[in-house]
This record gives sequence, structure tokens and C-alpha cells, in this order.
Amino acid sequence: MKIALYNLTTTTRWGGVESFVWEIAAQLAARGHQVEIFGGRGKPELMRHIPGVRVRRFPYIDRDLWRKLPVLNRQYTLTKLLERISMAPFALATLLTGGFDVAHIQKPYDLPVGVLAKLSGAKLLFGCHGKDFWLGDRLFVRFVDGAVSASRFNASQVHARYGISPVVVYNGVDLERFTPAGERDADVLAKYGLEASSAQRPALLYAGRLVRWKGVEYLIKALPIIAPKSTVLWIAGEGTYEDTLRELTERLGVAGRVRFLGKVEQGDLAALYRSCAMLVATSFVNETFGMALCEAMACGAAVVASDFGGFKEVVDPGVTGLLARPQDPGDLAERINMLLADPDMAREMGRAGRERVLATFSWEAVADRLEEVYGCLVPSST
Repeated sequence: MKIALYNLTTTTRWGGVESFVWEIAAQLAARGHQVEIFGGRGKPELMRHIPGVRVRRFPYIDRDLWRKLPVLNRQYTLTKLLERISMAPFALATLLTGGFDVAHIQKPYDLPVGVLAKLSGAKLLFGCHGKDFWLGDRLFVRFVDGAVSASRFNASQVHARYGISPVVVYNGVDLERFTPAGERDADVLAKYGLEASSAQRPALLYAGRLVRWKGVEYLIKALPIIAPKSTVLWIAGEGTYEDTLRELTERLGVAGRVRFLGKVEQGDLAALYRSCAMLVATSFVNETFGMALCEAMACGAAVVASDFGGFKEVVDPGVTGLLARPQDPGDLAERINMLLADPDMAREMGRAGRERVLATFSWEAVADRLEEVYGCLVPSST
């Protein structure tokens, strides 16, 4: 089967959707499928070279450039749509003449180009990893041949918007990279000026983008009531909300206990998961899965997450981690304190988390499910 994985940000940004495209491309190519990734011309360091996978990159106008226009500076949905549309004229000819059996888009923003791709005879698979709905998107959904979503929660959002019922295909975890044991952990910690978590100085970890809806401010607000008072917070990631978060640490008097690590290389994340007391995930909107939770669990780390969205499908409450009320620093601190006060429980949750990831969130399992969906779209190729 010849498959086009169409998603501009695969080659321009780092995140869960982008990881999904790279990893599923590798899995499908290893199974003998012809796979091509369609992305934007981005940073060379975001490129990966995967045997059997062709990566095509096209010009586009970045959303941040669109936002420099006064009328668009706060139009986040519209500027993301304009970013996607700006690549379409350059990519469409290749998409139409590539002889693809399936064109798999990852965002509602790409519905227009996906529908045009059907003119070549390709089947259109509409993938969703969030909402990203926009005015007029319903007009195109009638032309899709199938749909997949990153979680049951996300599938319910898609159904409410479009009246279709996507197949749930969870994201996955690289089980060779994210393991309970590593050889370079001390070197990685030294690279970021950190020391491994200990009973005397426990370390909480947040890993993700620094945007408001990720809820990091509530973790910072919880820090003054977390025991012991020597507990530190590692924040791995970058984003537009960083200055606000730094100001908050100063205002609360906890700046000395919070380390902003900036962008952490993918190859270094496992060492941080293994070296922290627990991973804390605090999103309160737009969170359809929870990649960092899966990665941390694969490394044997206990987790605390907000009781929201796809997090509830990743974490088995009381078994692999704990859930806290979203946007509630007090409840969040209570859950964190429970694990800090009972290291044996935290270790058992870490062990159970690893088992859950092995059973449910391996990339092999994800590829099996997605291959089934492709086979239903193009039966003659199975």
C-alpha cells in the first residue's frame, strides 16, 4: 500500500502529533508499505532519516508571521489554518500525482487539501489528535472515507462536531528509548545542571509545551504546600507562557526551587523520567491523550495528572498514578504529597505503569490498529 502522511508540522515543530507521524511511518515502512511524509520546510534538527520513508518538504508561511499582521495577532485558529493553506499549493501536485492509496491527514485544518487529494483516487483518512475545529470544516467532512482519533475522549469531541464516529487509535511509546534503566542518566542530569531526586530533595517533573492550557501555573502554585519543603520542580519545555511562569515563581517565593530547562532533547527525556520522583501533567483543556504520561510510565515513573480528557485513558487511577482536579493547586498538592510520603506506593505505581504501556501503548500495537483501518479503506491491498 502507498500511504501519504500529510502534516505540515511533522518537520517544523516538536510534539505528540509530530512524534505519531514519525513513529507510525517507521512502523508502516518496516511492514513493507510505501510511506511518504508531507511536511513544511523546517529546522534540519527536526528531521529523521527512516529506512523506506521518503520525506517531502514544502514552502509555507509560518503562523507566527501571519500573527504579525494587526488583524491576525490574536487569531490563533485562523492563523494555524492559514499556515496550512499556504503549504497546500506547493504540495498538492505531488499529492495528486503520487499514486497514493491513502492520504492520511492529522488535523481538521487539512480537510480541504485532503478532499482534493481524493481526485487522484486516494482514500482520505481523517486523523484527529485534538479539536482544532474551524468555521467551515463541516463542509468537507462528508467526503472523508474514514476517521481515527487519539482517544475515546477525542472521538467524542469529533462526533459532537461532525456526527461521525472515529476509530480510536492511541498514540504509542518507543519502548527501546523509554525504559526503566539507562546508562547515561548521570551525564544527562549533569548536562542540565540537575541532581537525581532523593528523599531529602524530591524532584517533580513537568515535560511539555509552556502554554497556558497546559496548566503549569497550578503546579507552581501547589509547590509552597508540597512536603517536604525541599521539593524542587523541573520544567522541561519552552513556549510563549514561560515569562509568565517565571514571574509567578518570583511572586510566590519559589524561584529557587524551580528549574526551567528549556527545550530538552528527545534522547534526554528518558533520563529525566527515571531520575524524578514523579511526572506531573496539569492540562485543563485540549488534552486528548498524554504522551509524556506514557513515556514516564514506560520508564517506571509514578505519575500525577489532572482528571481531564485523554489523561483518564492513559492513567489507571490508584494503580499507575493519581488524578487531581484540574486547576486546583490544593488537590494537586495533596496527590503529590501522598506519593512523596509513600515511596513504596510510588514505586509500585511505576512498575504497574510500565506493564500498562507494554500492553496498550507500544508503537507495534498502534500500527496494528492503524493497518486494520487502512485495510478497511483499501481492501484489495490487504
